[in-house]
Amino acid sequence: MQYLFRNYYDRTMHAVYRFRGRIDEEALKKAYMAVLSKIDVLHSTFAKNPIRPYWEVNRNYTTEDFFTYAETDDVTGSLDRFITREVSPFGKVQFRAALIRGADEDVWAVICNHMCFDGSDLRYFNMKVAESYTKYLATGDADVEIKTGTRSADQVYSKMSEEDRKHALSLYKNVSTVENKITFPFGADDETLRPRLILRKYPAADFLKTKARGKAMGATVNDIIVAAYFRALFDTVDTGGKTLTVPCMYDLRRYVGGASEGLTNMIGFMPCSLNYVGKDMDETVELVKAALKPAKEDKFTGLYSLPLLKLAYKIFPQVLAEFAIKLGYTNPYIGMSNIGLINPAEFRLGDFEPYDAFYSGAIKFKPYMQLALTTFSNEITFSIGVRVTDKEQLVFENFLKKVTDELYSFAHAE
Repeated sequence: MQYLFRNYYDRTMHAVYRFRGRIDEEALKKAYMAVLSKIDVLHSTFAKNPIRPYWEVNRNYTTEDFFTYAETDDVTGSLDRFITREVSPFGKVQFRAALIRGADEDVWAVICNHMCFDGSDLRYFNMKVAESYTKYLATGDADVEIKTGTRSADQVYSKMSEEDRKHALSLYKNVSTVENKITFPFGADDETLRPRLILRKYPAADFLKTKARGKAMGATVNDIIVAAYFRALFDTVDTGGKTLTVPCMYDLRRYVGGASEGLTNMIGFMPCSLNYVGKDMDETVELVKAALKPAKEDKFTGLYSLPLLKLAYKIFPQVLAEFAIKLGYTNPYIGMSNIGLINPAEFRLGDFEPYDAFYSGAIKFKPYMQLALTTFSNEITFSIGVRVTDKEQLVFENFLKKVTDELYSFAHAE
């Protein structure tokens, strides 16, 4: 499926960690080689077979195939150039890592092909590299244990009762179908299109007030962020008075105890639909709570369409399966992904914990866009990855400001 999604975005995930200390370049390389040796898909080349595509594992890779070190006076520029690159599935290695050294900080950055796994397992991969690095500095041994179980989607049914499993395997409903094709107002292509990651922070002090106020009214942090997103969208997008649906990414690992058996993609959709947002954030939060209540109470949320996709790939050769899926699948024009918490302790490199970090999803192609977010030390980093012009970047920067302004208004309401 992620290969099919090449039509909508660059299928490249991003992770960035900032340190106020010097990271040992050679130790980081040792850690990568130790971890990489246990994750075949990351040192494989995608074979675009028209019947059944497959991964061809490479054994003759070196750190030169994926690792970059740079000393620079322009950390921001160097980082931007690195993380907006695309990882080709036809390369020898399916990720790239960089250690960018500035005057007073080291930045560890990673980009990875989404075909290998999703943001949750990218976080796992990076955590294992950090564990290996720290162990190597302490002992001279970089070996760490890596999960190597199945990558198959079938594992989502493995812990269900027989009755629930049978029901889940019958969920052929196409949840990608939305009634109204509403898109974000991109501008004209009158300038050069360039891949960009547009970022905005929401400070920890405001986040804690947002969280506390939400808890008092029975709303999760995610409910509140979805509400702020909807208010910014209704202020920016011409809905024509129609219902706007925003699919929120839904981690299916909750069906297998929180962790996949192997590194993989385990994400489904949880759509949220509103036709108006009310007079203020409080009212919008209540509308979002009501809109998401059926999905939250549905014991099979996120599993709809999986049997349909499996059937298409099972009965058709790849080239026909893609054609059949394109006929029925609607990629979300506007989406949202809460990638989750980043615990600084899990990404400690030797003596140093990161002082800032964020993850972002793939860079979308017009007319698609997605808001992504991660939380680090109670500070949220919002990101939108898009391939747009300079003028359009300003539009998206203003849009992210609207989202954080809505959150601020909620946090500081009387």
